[in-house]
Formats: sequence, C-alpha cells, structure tokens
Amino acid sequence: MNKFHQILFLVLSLFVNAQNHRFIYEYNYVPDSTKVDSTLTENMRLTIFKDHSEFLSEMKARRDSAILKSSQKVNGHIGTDLLPGNLRSMVWKNRDGLRNFSTEFIGIESYKVLDENSLNWQLINETQKIQNYHCQKAVLQFGNREWTAWFTTELPFQDGPHLFRKLPGMIVVIEDSKKHHSFRLIANYKTSDDPKIEKNNKLMKTYEVTRKQFNKKWNEFRKNPIGMNEQFARITPQASDFKILDKTGKELDLNEYRKSEREATKRKVEKNNNFLDLSLYQ
Repeated sequence: MNKFHQILFLVLSLFVNAQNHRFIYEYNYVPDSTKVDSTLTENMRLTIFKDHSEFLSEMKARRDSAILKSSQKVNGHIGTDLLPGNLRSMVWKNRDGLRNFSTEFIGIESYKVLDENSLNWQLINETQKIQNYHCQKAVLQFGNREWTAWFTTELPFQDGPHLFRKLPGMIVVIEDSKKHHSFRLIANYKTSDDPKIEKNNKLMKTYEVTRKQFNKKWNEFRKNPIGMNEQFARITPQASDFKILDKTGKELDLNEYRKSEREATKRKVEKNNNFLDLSLYQ
C-alpha cells in the first residue's frame, strides 16, 4: 500500500469510527442563593450516541476516564492528577425516552435517580440568531423553576443539556427566569469515544431510586450531615478499623476528626443550596 492509500485509509477509518456527536455547553450557575453575584462556570459535554446521550462535566469525564484506564493496568497506581471539577452529577437519556436517569451524589454515595419529568414545552412564535443558528423560543416549568430555551432545527437532534430534551430541534441556549442557571452551546464535533457513564458506575456502588426516595435521603443527610470518613465507615463496616494520621504521621483522635468533618460538611451543604432541580433537593 503506497503512502497516498495509507493516508486515505486512515482518514476513512476515522470518519467511519467518529459516529458520535459531542456538544460542549458553557454552564454558568449560582451555587448559593444568598450570594447571587457569586457565579461559577464549568464546561459540560453532551455526547449523542446511537441509542442514548450522556451529559456530564468535561473535567469529570476526563478525570474519570484517566482513573478507569489506571484501574485496568496490572499492579498499576489507581488515580490521576487531573482535577475533578465542581459538578459530579451525570445524566443518561435513552433515545426511546424510557429509563432516563441522573446520577446524583449524597456525600460519597451515588444514586441513579429515575427521571419522571414529562417536559411540557410551550413553543413561542419568536426567533433570533444565536451562535450562527436560527433559533426559536420555548418555555418550560421544570424543577420548580421557569426556563426559557432557544432551539434550532439546523442540527438534526432533539436533545440538550441536563434532562432537557423533546423539542423539535437542538437546544442552543437555556436559562431559568432568575438567571441562576444557564447553558450556552459553544462547540460541537464528532467523536469516536465510547459511552462513559455506565463504565464510571462500575467504579462505585450506585443505588437506583425514585425522585421521592432520593429526596427523602437527601433531607436526612441535610439535617444530619456527616463527613467522608464517617460515611465510608458506615457503608463499609468491614473497613472501619483504620487510623487517621496528620502530615507528620501523628495519629489523630478519630472522634474529633469526624466532628470537624461534620462541621465542614454542614457548611458546604448550607452554601450549596441553589440546585438546578430544586424539586429534587427541596
């Protein structure tokens, strides 16, 4: 095979394999409702596969991939130096609309929360050009918030960030009425990546629950928050006999350490109160 045919074969192979489509959204959000001027930003990826789509933080996706690869090595170190990002929640949407779910976290425990939202969009006869796409307006009540979306039929998908979907086109921009949460499409390209979420779930035990069941567990945790050490000991009693050492190697009092962890977790819960889906965390 000469050089020209080798290059042509490589290009055709990449084209055939890159069947999945990825959209990158810039996500701006206010984590604390008492400090609305404090906004965080993180890029999120929506990857559309043949039978489903997956939505998660770009930083989390890269980090989880690195950890998964390291776990497959024989006698290798499991871990990575990549930062995890601020957002751990992930969303899986099936093309047939059945068994959609989001993966939510309470401390170190993960829950597969089954989606029960009907998403009753109202199409508005109003258009504008956004990111070079001709878009139409739509509004929705979701998660105890009012949302405005702009979607385009110029992209051959009926999907969008988080659990948002079921519009006659691709969501380019969506934000709530208070502008506490907003997504804007900033890039899209084809990729040959494999699905990530189900593989990531193999690294942890995940409990499948309804929205009502998750909400109950979340409120129990919010009223009596515990730190990672204590939570790990509760869910893994066989590994509870261990010591906590400081940087110098000195053993710390376990009860005092867990007390400080509980206080830190309580402060974190109080500051992160402005969830996208308020009805799930009410």
